[in-house]
Amino acid sequence: MRKILMLSVSLLFVGAACAQRVQEQPATVPETVIARATSAIVVDGQGNDDAWKKATKIPFIFPWNDVTKETPQSTMARMLYDDQALYLLYECVDPYLHAEVTEKDGPVWEEDAVEIFVTPNPADITAYFGYEMNANGTFLDYMAFEGGEHSTKSIQFAWESEGMQLQTSWVGTLNDHSDVDKSWILEMAIPMENFRHLGGTIPPQPGDMWRLNLNRTQGYKGQFSIWSDPGTDKASFHHSAFFGKAWFSHKAE
Repeated sequence: MRKILMLSVSLLFVGAACAQRVQEQPATVPETVIARATSAIVVDGQGNDDAWKKATKIPFIFPWNDVTKETPQSTMARMLYDDQALYLLYECVDPYLHAEVTEKDGPVWEEDAVEIFVTPNPADITAYFGYEMNANGTFLDYMAFEGGEHSTKSIQFAWESEGMQLQTSWVGTLNDHSDVDKSWILEMAIPMENFRHLGGTIPPQPGDMWRLNLNRTQGYKGQFSIWSDPGTDKASFHHSAFFGKAWFSHKAE
C-alpha cells in the first residue's frame, strides 16, 4: 500500500477539477483558540462529552461551491487539548454517506473524509503532519515537506503515528445511495508524542501557536470545504503557507 501511495501523491485530490472557485480569498488566514480540556473525553464518535461544550466551533467554508445555489453540506469542527493529546471533533452534514476503504493508509481522500494538516513549529510551515480519515474510521497518516504557497512537493507515507484513537458514527445508511442520509461524526485523539519530529513545544503551553488546516473532501455527490482558504482556482489543500493559526488556551499578546 505504501508503494502505491508514493506513486499517487499528485492524485490526492482526483476529481477536484470539477470544483471551481466561486469566492474571493480572505485577506488574512483565520485564527482560533484551542481550549484546554477541563474534563475527560471518551473517543466514541458521539462528541457528547461535557468538555466539548467549551470548545470553539470552527465552521468550514466553500471556496469552490456556490452554496447560495446548492444546499451546503456543512462541517463544524472543534479542537481541545491536554498534556497527553490533541482532540478533534468533526460534525458533517452529508446526504450521501460513502466510505468503503477499510485498509489503513488506503485512499480515504476519494470518499467522505475529513483531514487535519498541522505543524507545532510556526517558524517553519514548509513541513507538517497529515491525517486523513473517512466516515467509517479508516485513516491515512504521513509527514509532508517542501510546502508553501504552491502544492507540497514531498509527502512521506512511511511515517506512522502511534496510539491514535478514532471513532465515527452516522445517521443514515453507509454506502447505500438509494436513500438520503443525514450526517456523520468523527472524533479522535492524537497523542502529543506524535508531534515531536518538527520542532515546537510538546506539549504546547498556554499562548503557544500552531499552524494548521482542517479540510473535508468531496466524497459522493459532495462538496470540498476547508477552514483556511488557500486561494487556489480549483479545490486543493496542500498549501501550507495559508494554514490558519491555532492558539492554545488563549491568543498571545
